[in-house]
Amino acid sequence: MYKVPFIDYPKHYRALKKEIDRSIVNVLSRGELILRKEVTAFEKRMARFLGVKYAVGVNSCTDALMLSLRASGIGAGDEVITVANTFIATVSAIRELGAKGFNKPGKFEHAKR
Repeated sequence: MYKVPFIDYPKHYRALKKEIDRSIVNVLSRGELILRKEVTAFEKRMARFLGVKYAVGVNSCTDALMLSLRASGIGAGDEVITVANTFIATVSAIRELGAKGFNKPGKFEHAKR
């Protein structure tokens, strides 16, 4: 057990237990687990909240990073600069697209503008 918890999931769950449990039972009782009305409603609310035309819900931060990099035109042979203390998902998303991650402190040359 960590001495300093990163996120207190049980505390957050207790605070939202009724809403979470109701939503889970609702989805499971209908058997609509993937890309159904809850996801569509979430995407519409998120887009409205962000003031954009569309939002896309994905299953993980890794997929979100990969789609964001791909939408930015990052691909094979590109170099993506990231911080040395990033989570593995960052580098995994970069590598999945065939790009190279760069996170070596002190070895950074001035970027071309």
